[in-house]
Amino acid sequence: MIKMLRIDERLIHGQVAVVWSKVLHITHILVANDDVMNNDTQQMSMKMAVPDNIKFLCRNVSDSINLLKKPQAQQLAMFVVVQNFKDAKKIGQELQKQIEVINVGNYGLLPINQHGTQQRKIDSAVQVDEADLSEIKAIAQLAPNFVSQLTPDAKTKNLKKIYGGE
Repeated sequence: MIKMLRIDERLIHGQVAVVWSKVLHITHILVANDDVMNNDTQQMSMKMAVPDNIKFLCRNVSDSINLLKKPQAQQLAMFVVVQNFKDAKKIGQELQKQIEVINVGNYGLLPINQHGTQQRKIDSAVQVDEADLSEIKAIAQLAPNFVSQLTPDAKTKNLKKIYGGE
C-alpha cells in the first residue's frame, strides 16, 4: 500500500513528484505535515508539481495515519512524504507492516536546522544532528527497508544496516 515513505525537508518537488512517482508506479502522493495544513500557498505549489495522473493529498500527521489505516487506502499505491524523522517515526510505528520502504533524501541541508544545532553528514544529501540520530535509530528498528537514496538512479545507503544493528 505505501510504496515509499520519504523524509524530505522540501516535501514535494521535481525529484519527488515526477521521478519517484514514475519509478514507484503510484496513484497517490500524500504529504503528511502539520504546518503545511495551514499554508494554502504551499499546498497549491506542491499540487502544481504533481503530475496530472496522480492524486495529491495533504493532511496533518494524525489525519494521515487515520487515512492510511482505512481499508480503502490499502488498495492504493501511495507515496507518503514527510518533512522530518519524527513524523516518519510516528507513521512507521502506526503502519509498520504497510510500508515497503522508508527513504531519506534532501534533509538537513537548510542553513539552520529545526533544532538549531550542529549537524553531521551521513550521506550526500543528508545531514543530521543528535536528535535526528535518535529518531533514525528508532526508525531503523521499525522499517524492514530503510535507506538513503536521493533519486532512483543514485546509490542506495542502507540506514537499517548502519543504525539498526543488522
